[in-house]
Amino acid sequence: MISAIHTALTGLTAFGKQLEVVAHNIANVNTDGFKKFRTTFVEAPTSGVLPVVDKDNSSGPAVLRDTGSNQLESELSNTDLGEALVQQMLAQRSFEANLHTIKTGDALLGSILDLKK
Repeated sequence: MISAIHTALTGLTAFGKQLEVVAHNIANVNTDGFKKFRTTFVEAPTSGVLPVVDKDNSSGPAVLRDTGSNQLESELSNTDLGEALVQQMLAQRSFEANLHTIKTGDALLGSILDLKK
């Protein structure tokens, strides 16, 4: 039971980090030249999951900006707002599922302790 709670706690930490990364990407969606970050998950050596954050160096769309006398090409952020919102919803639901696992584990431990009395 303790193992399930530990695993769920690592999931809470990992999906909390993913929410941070997605929020950072969304906050910079209008920043020219911004490169989004991605969160992937790897198995922890002691059970559970660890978040790994890496930068996506793919190019964003290019636009021409009028500076008055000439036009300059400018690269926009490579953050896709639709993709970021879907990642945010998935991370939120996964966070809630891990939280529910912790609550269930806590209730089961309480029941076991009640039986021991």
